[in-house]
Amino acid sequence: MIAEFGIFFLIISLVLSGFAGTSFVYNFSKENFEIQNIFQKKICELFFISVLISFSCLSYSFLYSDFSLEVVTKNSNSQLPLIYKFTGVWGNHEGSILLWLLVMSLFGFLFSRQKTKYLEFQKNALGTQNILCFLVCSFVVFTSNPFQKNFPPSVEGADLNPLLQDPGLVIHPPFLYLGYVGFSIVYSISVGVLLSSDKKFKFIEILKPWVLISWICLTCGIGLGSWWAYYELGWGGFWFWDPVENASLLPWLTASALMHTIVIAEKKNVFLNWTIILSLITFSLSLLGTFLVRSGVLVSVHAFASDPTRGIFIILLLILVSGFGIFLYLKNMNYFINENNVNFFSREGAISVNNIFLISLSFTILVGTIYPIFSSIIFKSKISVGAPFFNSILTPVMIPLIFGMIIGPFLRWGKDDIYKLALRIKEALFFIILVSIVIWYLNYKGPVLSILFFILSSWICVGSITEIIENVQNNLKLKKKRFLSSKVFSQSIAHIGIALVIFGATGTSILKEENIQFQEINEVIKVDDYDVTFLGVERVVGPNYLSQMGKFEVSKNNKIVKVLKPEKRFYNSGNQITTEASILTTFKGDLYIAIGEKNLLDDDAWTTRIWFNPYTVWIWIGVVFLVLGVTISLIRSTNKL
Repeated sequence: MIAEFGIFFLIISLVLSGFAGTSFVYNFSKENFEIQNIFQKKICELFFISVLISFSCLSYSFLYSDFSLEVVTKNSNSQLPLIYKFTGVWGNHEGSILLWLLVMSLFGFLFSRQKTKYLEFQKNALGTQNILCFLVCSFVVFTSNPFQKNFPPSVEGADLNPLLQDPGLVIHPPFLYLGYVGFSIVYSISVGVLLSSDKKFKFIEILKPWVLISWICLTCGIGLGSWWAYYELGWGGFWFWDPVENASLLPWLTASALMHTIVIAEKKNVFLNWTIILSLITFSLSLLGTFLVRSGVLVSVHAFASDPTRGIFIILLLILVSGFGIFLYLKNMNYFINENNVNFFSREGAISVNNIFLISLSFTILVGTIYPIFSSIIFKSKISVGAPFFNSILTPVMIPLIFGMIIGPFLRWGKDDIYKLALRIKEALFFIILVSIVIWYLNYKGPVLSILFFILSSWICVGSITEIIENVQNNLKLKKKRFLSSKVFSQSIAHIGIALVIFGATGTSILKEENIQFQEINEVIKVDDYDVTFLGVERVVGPNYLSQMGKFEVSKNNKIVKVLKPEKRFYNSGNQITTEASILTTFKGDLYIAIGEKNLLDDDAWTTRIWFNPYTVWIWIGVVFLVLGVTISLIRSTNKL
């Protein structure tokens, strides 16, 4: 009965969004903006409630193991812990697309609650969002119905993929979807501006908070996913340049460029055209990412749903949405062209150059990601583009990009003098280079590339801290008490986050130490400053799996630091096996241990893999700083509204 309620409200959602879209198109030329606006708002509210009920019904079916539903049978099991029964709702194609629809309806609902005096614009934006909801809802109902019945009903389920039975599934996909789908409202706002008769109003103030919210959620999603992939052996570490990873990175890069463009547009009233086009492109890349993930056209270790038939629907949606947005932009682009030139040697000039690098990097990654598709179609050969290619293009683009981040905050708005700039940065530069070289030489004597990125990341940190200190001093002189709410503070915190991510990624990628061996019981392996003693393996019974748990005593200077317990798990359903690493995390680096198979020639020896990954934890600390900095900016923006 619950499942029937779910499909009923899903169909109601389809009818509501279709009615709203039809009404929007039919009444577009009419000037009763207030009535149309109220109507679109009510539809947004009803649509959100209806989709929420439908999603709740699906969640209930998973929690109570309703194996009359096909999606529950394939992705759950009665032995599954309760938390994974719930996360199983979006651990499959049908449920994840319903979550996508729920998030899209949520953003439409929230935007409908925003008060504005520009009624025509809001009506256009809400109408566009309702049409998007109708298209996605059609996709769910006609190709990805999560309430499809089994006949006869199954007695037991097949179980959730063991790789997904992890706390990472609880938080990573929801945040990622909030980011992905959040850009739908950014797209709708931009289309709303393009469709409005008055295009000169301050739409940047309305657009900015939604860009920041979506970017924050997407950053959290990527960061959590990177952390999950890092500790889940078999997913390639914190970043593998997998197509699914690239699919999330592409809109993040263009959204980052969009955020910086909004700063210039807000400050100098220029680059309004770039603001619009980047808004359209970012959501288009989100749809492209969905296509790459869901269609199965690219092989990915992160993909758990692949159906080329469904992929056709998504690609048609992408073409329709992107094409319509670009058509409107080309038709109205003259309204947003500003004759004011931006001086290259200024803060806005530095931001512009960095945006060019961000967009170029995004385009290059896009080409590398989708090239295997064209290769298989044109040349009839399967080819993979992996980490070596992406790393080779990332380094030459990142270096000037980082230099722009370093110099940009020291530049003045409008126009600056190169001599005065040199005076402002010389002391910090000398200190940073000296300290970085000393640290690098004493600890690693490692590759030259590592010292270069250590210098650049340190420079960003010191420059950002210097900017905060100068801002605090200036505000104290002027007797301003709310100095921490300034733009400088949020920007500097975010840039420190980028620096910490670069620092951590450099350490763990270039300077890591790896040991693979047969290790006997009580044998000691020395890794970095640690002595790792293998104590043996014991059998552990889990809720729905059996485990071989290794025990490793980690000592430093003859003192026990921690006992690490990596596992090899054998799941009851499907006879699937996973390897669960155990990690000792410090600010200096991670001691990372995984256990393999028993040596057939020696019962006391097991295959063990022990890594030392320097500075890995700084990646996650950097993500926190990134999110914190942009969150402060979001608070400032919402206070203005």
